[in-house]
Amino acid sequence: MKLGARLTTHALSAGAAGISFVVQPLPGSDQLFVIPIQYLLAASLTKERGAPLSKEAWSQVHQIIWGGGALRLMLGLTLGLIPLAGAVTNAITAFVTTQYLGHYVDRALDSPDKPPPALSIQDVLDAITSLFTARAR
Repeated sequence: MKLGARLTTHALSAGAAGISFVVQPLPGSDQLFVIPIQYLLAASLTKERGAPLSKEAWSQVHQIIWGGGALRLMLGLTLGLIPLAGAVTNAITAFVTTQYLGHYVDRALDSPDKPPPALSIQDVLDAITSLFTARAR
């Protein structure tokens, strides 16, 4: 990831996290801010590269953004009942999903003819499992 794309991704991820932290007491209200920030990130990175994303890549971008929104909503309706834990969890998920989105868009722009598949739940579980098995050795 080039420096400009990395800085844009970090800045918008931090903004999404900050907004999610502040508005967490109203479950789901962060979606009004985070989703547009994430679409802005995808559009900014494509504009910066001067190349459009393919239809397949945009389909994955929509899945990442709306899947992250669903995750934040689920966590907000469960952990949101615990005052500080809900706000922190909301901020972390907004930050992580925005970071992942930036990296995905960057990779998709590297190979416009065959964009990479988005991260699946199995990929996340495999990554977590590999962290624990590597530490156990």
